[in-house]
Amino acid sequence: MSNYTKWSEMRAEVVKEFGEEALADARKVNQAYIDAYRLAQRRKELGMTQLEVAQEMGVTKGRVSQIERGEVSTLAVIARYVAALGGTIQVSAVFDGNIYPLKATRPA
Repeated sequence: MSNYTKWSEMRAEVVKEFGEEALADARKVNQAYIDAYRLAQRRKELGMTQLEVAQEMGVTKGRVSQIERGEVSTLAVIARYVAALGGTIQVSAVFDGNIYPLKATRPA
C-alpha cells in the first residue's frame, strides 16, 4: 500500500480551504512552468544560448531566464521567444469541441 493520498480524495478539502479560484490560479502557474521548461529544452536542442535568444528578441539574457522559469508567459512574449527559435505560434478557438484555427497577424 502507498502512503500517498489521491488527488481525487483530497481535492474537496483543498477547495474548501483555498477556493476554486486559487486552485485554478495554481493550475495556471504550474502550466506556465511546464511550458517554460519545454521552451528551454527546445532552445537547448537547437544549440542556442540564452544570450543568443535574448539578442534575437532584443531583450536581456535575464528576461530570457524569466521566460524559461515561467515568470513571464504572456502570449506576445512567448510568440517572440518562439520566433527567436525559428518557430511560430498557432492559435485556435474551441467551441463545443470544434476547433477553429486562427491566423494571427502582427499589428500594423
